[in-house]
Amino acid sequence: LSILAGIAAMQPQPFHERRLIYKPTRPVTRPSMQIGGSQAVQSKQMNPMQAVQGAIQGDLFYLHLVEDLAVEGRGKRDIEKNGAEEKVGESEMMDSGDGGDERQPPSTALPTPSPTTKPTTWTLQFRDIPEAGNRRPVTTRLIADVPITAGNAQAFMSALEYTQTSTHHLLGHRLTHNSTSILLFQPLIPPSPSPSPSETTTPQPLDPQTYILQLSVRVADGTKPALMERGVKELMNLKEQLKGVVEVDVVERGVLDTRVR
Repeated sequence: LSILAGIAAMQPQPFHERRLIYKPTRPVTRPSMQIGGSQAVQSKQMNPMQAVQGAIQGDLFYLHLVEDLAVEGRGKRDIEKNGAEEKVGESEMMDSGDGGDERQPPSTALPTPSPTTKPTTWTLQFRDIPEAGNRRPVTTRLIADVPITAGNAQAFMSALEYTQTSTHHLLGHRLTHNSTSILLFQPLIPPSPSPSPSETTTPQPLDPQTYILQLSVRVADGTKPALMERGVKELMNLKEQLKGVVEVDVVERGVLDTRVR
């Protein structure tokens, strides 16, 4: 983490997200729009809500309802390495979105909330399946983030005919290097719905020894080759800087398929 902070020339910013995964309740119908990042990007002026509506009307996708659990005054957490590391590599460039760490034992301390927390904030996230036949050395796909600023977010999902299927947390740090967003985090699994008094109610790491590094660049207009190439160049330059620290790879397209089968 300290090496990433040195490269980015900034202090890592802790984050904690609770992510609710939603699945549509209605049957899959014939798509009414093209599938895959750069193909769907051809609708040039598509705003985030239009992207979600397009997904709802065509192929059906899993959606993420993300709650920001960030609070002020939380404790620091050193997300750093011990022996085994996770090869990471989701490097994305989006029309709207998102794409190791070091060698010290990780601290077991989770960020500590202060007594005064921020109001709950939710964001509805749509992620398209990555572009097929991509010749770039990164993953590219359309994404949309829709802030929910008022009302009941879960009731809103029910109104869209989506039902919750699972929950997990992401806990880690974020940094920015030029236009590249850097996330270093662990996935956390919540406890069972009715734990015994002796069981912890705190979400626990899926794998305590594994941390995920995600590098990504948001591209406002994916139809402009110059913007796309500039984003690719930034990602490749950062990957080169991280050589000897962590190996960054591109995730297989099928692993990132968010469509409902």
